[in-house]
Amino acid sequence: MAPTERWVERCLRWAAVSVCLATGAKALLHDLPLRAILWDAGWWTWFANAAGYSWTAWVTDPAVDRAINGLNLGLGLSFLVTAAVLAFGRSRAGGLAVAVATVLLLLQHFLLAKEAFWQIGQVLELGLQTGAPLIWYAYRRGPGGEVYWRWVRWVVAATFVGHGLYAVGFHPVPANFVLMTQAGLGVGEALARQLLFGVGILDFLAALFLVLPFRRAHWLALCWLLPWALLTTAARLWSYGWLVGMGTLLRQWLPEVVLRLPHVLIPLAFALARHSGQIWARTQVLPPDPPKGGVRTKEQGKT
Repeated sequence: MAPTERWVERCLRWAAVSVCLATGAKALLHDLPLRAILWDAGWWTWFANAAGYSWTAWVTDPAVDRAINGLNLGLGLSFLVTAAVLAFGRSRAGGLAVAVATVLLLLQHFLLAKEAFWQIGQVLELGLQTGAPLIWYAYRRGPGGEVYWRWVRWVVAATFVGHGLYAVGFHPVPANFVLMTQAGLGVGEALARQLLFGVGILDFLAALFLVLPFRRAHWLALCWLLPWALLTTAARLWSYGWLVGMGTLLRQWLPEVVLRLPHVLIPLAFALARHSGQIWARTQVLPPDPPKGGVRTKEQGKT
C-alpha cells in the first residue's frame, strides 16, 4: 500500500475496532437492550405460555433474568474478542471477524431501533457504527474505487441526517443532547434547543453536499462534519466531567466516546483519500497506445 492508503486503512480499521470494543464494554459494564425484545409482551407472550409461564411470571422469574444476563455477557465477550481480532488478526481471521462483527452489530442495531420505537433517526444514525467493519473490509479487499467511496459517502450522510432529525426536533430531542449543550456552553435550556436546531440544519446541508458528485461540495461538507463529529464525540467526557464522578464518567461515558469514533475516523479516511487523488485514480481508464505506422492491430484495440 502507498502511504496514504495505509493511513486510510488504519482509520477504517480502528473505526471497526472502536465500535466493537465500545459495544462489548457497554454490554459488560451495563446491558445491551435485550429486554426491549425479550420483555415485549406482543412478541413473546406465546413463548412464555408455551414454556408454562404467565406473562407476569415470565418477566419476574429470576431464572429468566439470569438467562438474559448470561446472553448479555456472552454477547459482550464476543464483541471484545472480535475487536481484538480486527485489531491484530491476519487476513483470514480478519474476514471471519468482520462477518461475526457485522452480525452482532446488526443485532445491536435492531435492538436499539426497537428500543427507540423504530424512529427513522435512530435507524439512520447507527449507520456508520453498524457498517464500520464492512467498510474497512471492503477497502482492504480493493481500496479506493469511486463506487466504494460513493457508498461510504451515503452512509456518512445518513448518519448525520439521523443526528439532525433529533437535533431539529423531528423526534423528541434527547435529554442528553440538551444537557451536554447546556453543560458545555453554559447556556439555558431554551438557547440550547435553539442551537441544536441550527446544528440539525447544518447536518442536513452537510449531508446533502456530501452526496453531490462534486469535489468542492465534498470539502464543504467535510469542513462541517469533521470538527462537529470530533466535538460531539469528545463532548461526552467534556460535558459530563462537570456533572458526574470520575468512576461514572469512565464506566458510562468513555465507552460512548469510543463508540462514536467511526463518526470521526470514516469521514477522515474519505478526506485523506480525496486529498490524495486516490479516489479518481482508481477509476481512470487510460486509452491504448497509438498503433505504429498508423495501423491499429486487433490486440492494440483491446482495453
